[in-house]
Amino acid sequence: MRGKWCIVLALVICLVAGTANLFAGGSNESEAAGDEKIVFRFALQQGQDHPLTKGIQRFNELLTERSGGRLSFQLYYSGVLGSKASTIQGLQTGTIDAAMLMGGVVADYGAPLLKVFCLPYLFDSLDHARAFEKSENGRALFDYIQEAGTRIVCLGAYQESARNYFFVDKDVQKPSDMQGLLIRCQEGAVYYDAIEALGATAQSVDFSELFTALQSGIVDGAEQPLSGFVTNAYPEIAKYYILDQHEISPNLILFSEPVWNKLSAEDQALIQECFDETVPYFEEISDAADADYMQQILDAGVKVTEVNVSEWKDACASVYDEYGDEYAEIIAQIDAMR
Repeated sequence: MRGKWCIVLALVICLVAGTANLFAGGSNESEAAGDEKIVFRFALQQGQDHPLTKGIQRFNELLTERSGGRLSFQLYYSGVLGSKASTIQGLQTGTIDAAMLMGGVVADYGAPLLKVFCLPYLFDSLDHARAFEKSENGRALFDYIQEAGTRIVCLGAYQESARNYFFVDKDVQKPSDMQGLLIRCQEGAVYYDAIEALGATAQSVDFSELFTALQSGIVDGAEQPLSGFVTNAYPEIAKYYILDQHEISPNLILFSEPVWNKLSAEDQALIQECFDETVPYFEEISDAADADYMQQILDAGVKVTEVNVSEWKDACASVYDEYGDEYAEIIAQIDAMR
């Protein structure tokens, strides 16, 4: 009798263990057969209506359709899964399955070559940046993220328009007009040094507090792409926006390597294929949105100035003297595509 109960107990333990493996995403017959439904947790810093987010929404639609509903994303908007730093850490541990983040963020977590995208005036234009990112050298740079041991896989990038400086009440036309201004910029030595090279003083202000800081005079200006300038209501208080295009940095579409490695080669290929097909879709809606954003900026009474970009790049030569050698090969590849 005791032997019979031991057999029953052993069967129960095996059943529970198998069920646990199923929900943990481990290998099992159902997964091998390709009929297990998998919902990936996808972390986004942008809101639901941002063009970048709409690209990911289209990605989800294609993946769901072509997998017959077996693979899909659960999209988490506006940083609800945590900060950029915690999102990276979640990708590395597998608690977050996928995310979209800028290259400079990933650079701080094991892929230092991506800091090249932080250099000011690296690209001549949006088209120049997109062409490089789609090139063999651009693809190699994205593959390097995984090869560097970050435990993150990069599918590719969405490239929106450039980040530009804007000012509350000074009509800035050339670098010398920046002298003495207090400018909020992104965190990082390269960003700070670029501001200082232009004659301004870099200020550290949390993004959530930037509107108030501009309104109260704590800072004289900041920088944002057209989308960020409009969606954060800065035209209400900042009346000068220059098209200096100092940063054109990719938004990387990332997968957790621990999660990715559990997928079959066929599913990996399907995910990559679906993403690749969304890139031209994103570029189309992003460019159309930029035209609309520009009209909203002009309608708000903001003066938009097309500056001499080469003059601004020359003013930042010291930044390349300081950091350029480390990224010389990549810079040469980018320059070759001008």
